[in-house]
Amino acid sequence: MPGNGLRMLALDGGGVRGLSSLMILRRLMATVDPDAPPKPCDYFDMIGGTSTGGLIAIMLGCLRMTVDECIDAYTALSDRVFEKKSHRVDIKGKLQGRFDSAELEHAVRNILINRGLREDVLLKDPDSPYKV
Repeated sequence: MPGNGLRMLALDGGGVRGLSSLMILRRLMATVDPDAPPKPCDYFDMIGGTSTGGLIAIMLGCLRMTVDECIDAYTALSDRVFEKKSHRVDIKGKLQGRFDSAELEHAVRNILINRGLREDVLLKDPDSPYKV
């Protein structure tokens, strides 16, 4: 890529549509180097996103996954988290979220464990400027 500017990857949310962002990213990385596509974390200076794009950004950036690893993890996660609910309003009239937060937490923990990491590794970044 020409120039000395920052290379930023911004990923939009959208539930299971995040998979389309990953498919496009896979083609982009193959265009950069067809023989050995780089990991996004090795190519982009900054990776961020909103909603499910944020989850993908964590997997690609913090967890340093390849695009294919991220697609596998995201597919497994979305199958569990983004199940269609028959009704978005519960019996008490309370609006329910579009996804199950407990399933999301469980799926993220599984991704971390499957990568050989502790489940709380994202909360314990020693280089983080944010100390609690």
